Amino acid sequence: MQPQMAFEQLNWQDYIQTKTNVSNLDIYMKRITISIFTIFLIISYNQVVGQGVVITLSNPSFEDTPRAGTNKFIGIKGWVDCGTREFNESPPDIHTENPNDPIFGVTKAAKDGKTYLGMVTRENESWESVSQKLSMPLEPGKCYTFSIDLARSETYFSMMQDVTYALDDIQPNQTMPPSKPAVLRIWGGINFCPRNQLLAESKPVINTDWVTYTFEFTPNINTKAISLEAFYKTPVLDPYFGHILLDNASEIRQIPCPGDEVFVAPQKKSKVKDEKPPHLRRVSKSKQKKKEVATEETPYKNKILKDLNRSKLFTGKKINISNLYFEANKSEITKESFVVLDEVVEFLQENEDVRIEVGGHTNGTPKHTFCDSLSRVRAKEVAQYLNKKGVKGGQLQFKGYGKRRPIADNQTKSGRKKNQRVEIKILSIDP
Repeated sequence: MQPQMAFEQLNWQDYIQTKTNVSNLDIYMKRITISIFTIFLIISYNQVVGQGVVITLSNPSFEDTPRAGTNKFIGIKGWVDCGTREFNESPPDIHTENPNDPIFGVTKAAKDGKTYLGMVTRENESWESVSQKLSMPLEPGKCYTFSIDLARSETYFSMMQDVTYALDDIQPNQTMPPSKPAVLRIWGGINFCPRNQLLAESKPVINTDWVTYTFEFTPNINTKAISLEAFYKTPVLDPYFGHILLDNASEIRQIPCPGDEVFVAPQKKSKVKDEKPPHLRRVSKSKQKKKEVATEETPYKNKILKDLNRSKLFTGKKINISNLYFEANKSEITKESFVVLDEVVEFLQENEDVRIEVGGHTNGTPKHTFCDSLSRVRAKEVAQYLNKKGVKGGQLQFKGYGKRRPIADNQTKSGRKKNQRVEIKILSIDP
């Protein structure tokens, strides 16, 4: 539904000619402001509800002016410096591709954009960290995924504050403190620079090329901020000088948690046919012509589930299976539903890397026990139908949500009809 503008079109010439007082102009401007704010809320709501929980970070590629982190009062765009302050150490560094870097000895090109972040651990038990508040909190008990590109440089010099020398004092053959692999820690909490919960920790970053590290975590508190921290490989006997390079952080997406019911396909005896390889089979001209005509006459516009299109899918997306009907208060699927279910079968067979959850939902009239049971058996019935039609069991999960997740008002007949539904949720898709 497109939002309608709630303000009148301004005629500035009439305004000037009639010399309308300032209070009228204020009213116009307030109407404009309210309308713009309404549009913003609608767009934000569609992003959250219509496309799943997706939290975008500010400046995820650490784009900023390349510089040594010599001034703790100059932050990185979108991020707050959270490094340890016991020794008055400098903040993280911003790097860019520089074959003759005289300060750090870092020559790597960015993975995304032009610049990237460098963070170090030090021999004096201090380390570097950055943080930012999230546009939407991470809910306790929910599961999320996040990825970021990490690497290390073959050389990384650091001007430690507890060593007194200037850059001009370093001789070409002088031995610099060797940099060792560090790990990335991801912390979550309620404010900037949180350390309430350690959400994830990488292995020591030893790769000198950019590698995408993917993390999955489940907060145990309402998490409003995260921090990215360079830390020592544990257990630490002696603190050491180490570093990691960071670039191209992803969005934080909600994913299904472990423990959701997995569909187990019934065992079948396979019938092996003695067939010739495809390239040796003979196809009659009439069959070939029919196949070509069928391909040309089956465009997306004739499909029932138009959103079941690979180009529109992402992890967490939900699609309501319209035109799916059951016997009243039962799990038996009616024959009218086979058309739309066969669309799902065809799509999953053509995209074997896609895993889905079949989720059953009811309206809010019956008791929870009945709703939970009915939604589960209906979801299972749909999953079994897809499997019997040839979809691999590993692509399927099912779950009954009962009446806990309504999408409409249960006080109206149309609302109850919308809540009584079966949805497909994309669990994973190979990019």
